[in-house]
Amino acid sequence: MLERILKKTSLIDVPIVLIAAIAIVAIWRGTWNLMDVYLIPQNFVYSQIASIMFGVLILIIISWVK
Repeated sequence: MLERILKKTSLIDVPIVLIAAIAIVAIWRGTWNLMDVYLIPQNFVYSQIASIMFGVLILIIISWVK
């Protein structure tokens, strides 16, 4: 299977994949920084707990919809 993927991949795909990877990391970095600033900024621990609860809630909702 890996051989088929490698045969279909051209050298032009490498920069596109790298740019996409950098864009994804940048989006998550920006999201986390905004959450640090706006989600309970005066208490770091509560902010982290709220982020975890928010993420788990979203995952539960997504699993119910599916």
